[in-house]
Amino acid sequence: MPFSTVRRVLEHEYPKYRKHLKALDRDSKTLRFANPLTDDVIDQLCDKWEADHEHNILFCIENDNLDLIAVAHIAIDEKHEMELAFSVLKENQGQGLGTHLMKRAIQWCRTHGFLEGSMVCLSSNNVIRHLCKKHGIHTESEYGETLADIHLDHPSLNTYVEEATDSNLAVMDYFGKRMPRFLAFR
Repeated sequence: MPFSTVRRVLEHEYPKYRKHLKALDRDSKTLRFANPLTDDVIDQLCDKWEADHEHNILFCIENDNLDLIAVAHIAIDEKHEMELAFSVLKENQGQGLGTHLMKRAIQWCRTHGFLEGSMVCLSSNNVIRHLCKKHGIHTESEYGETLADIHLDHPSLNTYVEEATDSNLAVMDYFGKRMPRFLAFR
């Protein structure tokens, strides 16, 4: 799988998330937001998230053109709890990108002390329900919605080592994808 490196989105790159969300097809927007939001509503949400990037953490997978093709969004509330959300462009779905994103989001939450949280999705979102089950997250469905009640383990030494390794690999990938562009301008 060529696009599996997951990295944290830098603050100045948050507008790329807006572009990613707008590029989602109608069905993917419905799975992400429970409604097919208009671009104006996405702009309003992204304005809020960009203004509060400390409480809205993004991890992404990029293609070779540096476009965000899959994103994990970790929203931290005032009670120090997190809510997770995921989006993958239609042409990249079914490649395991959501698995990589969820693993990295959970890893980050554990190493930063965010052990309690939730995720809400439509009950028809079998992919997210499968990912929750795969990662030991309990879900309950009612009235067309599924609530994932997230309780993460405290981090182990291995968790910290894995996060450091994954972060460093992501930095290498980040610069590796940008180096040809940099050299082209010289």
